[in-house]
Amino acid sequence: GNLRQLETLDIRGTSIVMLPQTIIKLQKLQHLHAGFPTKGNYLCTRHLLHTYGFNQLDACTSLCCGAATPCIMMDKDYGGVVLPGGARKLKSLHTIRGVHVAYGDAVIQEIGRLSGLCKLGVMGINEKNDVKFCSAISNLSRLESLSVQSDKGCLDDITSPPKNLRSLKLEGRLGVLPEWIKKLQNLVKLKLSFTTSSQV
Repeated sequence: GNLRQLETLDIRGTSIVMLPQTIIKLQKLQHLHAGFPTKGNYLCTRHLLHTYGFNQLDACTSLCCGAATPCIMMDKDYGGVVLPGGARKLKSLHTIRGVHVAYGDAVIQEIGRLSGLCKLGVMGINEKNDVKFCSAISNLSRLESLSVQSDKGCLDDITSPPKNLRSLKLEGRLGVLPEWIKKLQNLVKLKLSFTTSSQV
């Protein structure tokens, strides 16, 4: 929190699963890169949450204190970090990559208030949070690049897609491409990964 001049924070390939509250003091932060470990064991809060019934605080405490056994992650979905409350205060943020949003709607609401975002990469979109995520995306009018990893095809509710979107990456079982893609007049790059869409 004392690195007040910091503009880029890159924690990709680390075992960090939750950013500290002090990050909101970094008012000059422009680029946040997280998630997607390349190799090795990876600490996993989701494993503790779903397999052992931990709540989020106990899971994070166990991992931070070394009480939990590291688990090998085979799925990129496990590689994201959770933003702390108050992240909406980081008004200088231009890029966010590798944020996990499946652990609560508050993270999605925080992202939706970062109106200056140009590049966004998130994971953990599912049937429980897809409507709120779509609403948040509709608020990000400056967005030029969007990468979304979802459990299912949960992106149909974006009513006003960012007009400036030039790059779109969708990862997950889409089934059918969202209708709003037709509205992206400036789109020059579309990447689909692990999709089962019959349209491709």
